[in-house]
Parts: sequence; structure tokens; C-alpha cells
Amino acid sequence: MLGDSTPSVIAVGGGTLLHPKSRAAAFSSARVVTLTAPAQTLLDRSTHGPVRPLLHAAPNPLEKVRELLAQRANVYAEAHASVCTEGCTAEQAANAVIRAWKNPAIVVSLGARSYPVRFASPKSHVFAQKSANLPTTANAAQLVADVLSTLQPSHWMVVTDFTVQALWGFTFIETVSHLHSTPLATVVLRPGETNKTLAGVQTILENAVEQGADRSTVIVALGGGVVSDMAGLAASLLFRGVKWVSVPTTLLSMADAAIGGKTGVDLGFAKNAVGTFHQPSAVVIDPRHVTTEAHRAYVSGLSEIVKSAAVADPTLLNYVEEHALSLAARDLPTVETAVFGAARVKSTIVAADEREDPSAPLSRAVLNFGHTLGHALEAAGGFDNLTHGEAVSLGIVGALRVGKRLGFTPSHVVERITQLLSTLGLPTRLTRADVQAALPYLVNDKKRLQNKVRAVFLRDEGQAFVHPIALSDLSALYLEAVET
Repeated sequence: MLGDSTPSVIAVGGGTLLHPKSRAAAFSSARVVTLTAPAQTLLDRSTHGPVRPLLHAAPNPLEKVRELLAQRANVYAEAHASVCTEGCTAEQAANAVIRAWKNPAIVVSLGARSYPVRFASPKSHVFAQKSANLPTTANAAQLVADVLSTLQPSHWMVVTDFTVQALWGFTFIETVSHLHSTPLATVVLRPGETNKTLAGVQTILENAVEQGADRSTVIVALGGGVVSDMAGLAASLLFRGVKWVSVPTTLLSMADAAIGGKTGVDLGFAKNAVGTFHQPSAVVIDPRHVTTEAHRAYVSGLSEIVKSAAVADPTLLNYVEEHALSLAARDLPTVETAVFGAARVKSTIVAADEREDPSAPLSRAVLNFGHTLGHALEAAGGFDNLTHGEAVSLGIVGALRVGKRLGFTPSHVVERITQLLSTLGLPTRLTRADVQAALPYLVNDKKRLQNKVRAVFLRDEGQAFVHPIALSDLSALYLEAVET
């Protein structure tokens, strides 16, 4: 049935996906949705209809249900979406399933901590036709309401910033409140990297505690990378860890920052020096959010898409090249395809190496391509002269030229990626003054171990690798990489 191109719903028993071949076929050919409910509810429902062999002979059927749920937790967690059927009508549950079916999703596979990256898609899918009986393609607020209904929190709260609150926040909160419940609190932060501080995280925590949050509270981060980094860190600290959901509103955060569970704040000029790994329970991406993003910020976000393509996906690199003008014009189907590709790269790498294990076959550290010099350039400008994406673009150029100097990176790769960055409107001119100003900040690189940095280079398009290099040698090579 999975090979049939006709849209269909295949309902299987709870144990079907435990078989590796069946699971692989389902995840590669279909959208997998799990229906959830508390153990007691599942047991009550099983008393109707045919006899359940696994429960019939069990001395304690409720304990057997709990045992089966525990055994299947890792597999169920990898579904593209989960729909809680407790406390809702059959029609409401069916509509949530249809939304999961019509909106693309990627799964970050981390066992029981797996989570979906769900897209509130602006595309016109063949089965997303408007009908009196079928809901139209969901927006971010609708998908977040579905996620919250599945998580069943005692409360939920919003963390956003003043810019996003004015553009999207009020409507988002109103919609989720109508579909799920009113948030316990809304914390509105000052926007910008200069405000990504421990003091800002403390503000989130104080609001949560003062308003009556508990360990079942879910934090929803609505904003760019600064908001998701701070909200995620607050979630990891509140009562030693609560769940959180990321709703990125900038291109850069959609393509990179919102996915992967890296949370943190800057400490002085040390970028992301304080943080934790704390995976979200879901990421909900609505490409329509980029329509209100400032031009400079939007273009900056394109650097993270180029980075993902360069380190792991030559097909995505080709797509970005071929559709550069459409991307620059913010054509939403093109933006969605590019973001989906970047999100798939990051999700795959994070699943293979969650915490940058040096011994991992596919190291998460490759996602830092361009970031060693990039972060130093950001810091040298006081996090105000260059945006993160602009600094990463220059960092990529530096890494490409150093890679070429070391005999790692072919000339045609250097020229191709540099030209693509320039075509997209990103900076590519490294000056001696800029590099000299950045060099003192290289010591703050998180990948530094004693006097070496785990630098990232390319052997070819889509073939990144990590190469430890002495900080003094890397500094000299960066100086050689400047424009003459």
C-alpha cells in the first residue's frame, strides 16, 4: 500500500512500527502520526471490541499497558507528529491528523527525546485543497496548539521580543489561546544579540516562578535565534528542566538556531559561552514569518542555508544557486524548500552527534563551518557592526581560503561558494583590519582545547571535516586569507 501514489490512510496496530523494515518503509514513504492517550484511557477503550491478546492474559492489564508504552516510547517518539486523543472529539483528532498529513515535517531522531520539525507550509499541496470538510494548511499557531494538546502541560508561557510581539505575537497568542488555553505569562525581551545575557534569562525565570509555573509548564519561544537561545536555556534551568517549543520567526533561526537543542547566552565578548544542550519538544516553522523580516536580517539568514549546503548537501547547494534570485525576492515556496533542506541537514547531523562528540562518525562540529572566524568578527564589532549571518559569510570565505592554502579545498569550491554568497548579497571581502581586530577573540572559541581549535574545512561540496590546528597557525593563515 505504501507504494500506491493515491493518497490514503493506513491504520496499523501499535506494535507494527517496532519492526525495523516496516518502520523504515513507513517513515520514508508516508507521514507517520501516533495517536496518544493516558494508559488508563487506552485500557478503558480496549474493553470494547475484539479481545486484545497482549492484555487478555495479563494479571494486571493497566501495568501491561504502561509496560507496552514504555517499550514502544522510542519508536513512537520518532513520528512526524503525535496527536493526543484525550479530551477531544473524533473530529478534532481527525483534523489534527490531517494538519500533520498536509504540513511537511522532519524528525530529529534521538530515541525517546526525538521531536518533529513541523512546517506550517505556504505551499499548495495536491491534497491541501480547500473544502468544507478539510481544514486548510495550518499556520504556526494552529500547529503549536496541536503540540500543546499532545504535551498536556499544566500551563504554557510565551517568550518573545518587542519586535516579534508587535508583528506576530498578539495574533499568535490569541489563536493558541482560542484553540488550547491562555498562556500563564508572556515575557517580552529586548531584541538583539547585545541583549542575549544571563540577566535576560533571569527575567524569564522570575516571571515563570512569580506567575506560578511548575515542572509541567511548557515554554514557547516565538522569535529569532536570540529568543530561542535564551528561552531554551531558561527551560533547561527552570525546576531543573521543563519542556519547550521553538517557533522561529527569522530565516537564520529557521535554518539553524531553532533546531538542535543548543541553548546559551553571551558572556561579555565570548559568544554563547554559557549554555546547555536541552532539546525542544517540537520546532514549528512558518516560512511566512520572513515576510516581515528586515532586508539585512533576511539576507543574513541565507548564510546558514549556504553553510548547511556546503558541509553536507550538494543538491541543496545546486538548488540555492539555481534559485538565488527567487530566494532574494522571498518567494515563499522557494524559501520553504531551502529552509527544509537546511533543517534536514541539521536534523540528520544532530541525530548522529547530539553533543559534538569528537569520535562521532558524522561530527556536529561541521555545522560550525565559518563560525570560528565569524564569531570573532562579531565580537570585534561589539555584536553590533556585523549581523551573525554577515560574520558567518566572511568566516566561510576565510575557512575556504585557509582550506585551499592547506591543500584541503579545491579552488573551484572556493570560487563557487564565494560567488554564491556574493550573489545572495552577503559580504565576502575580508580586510586585514577586520581580521586583525578579530584575532584576539579567537581564544573565546568554544571548540578551542588548550592551544588548538577544531577548525572545519571542505574537501569538496558537501564534504566537511574537522581538523585541529594550533591557534597561532590559524591566526597566521587567516591573515594570509585577506584581500590584497
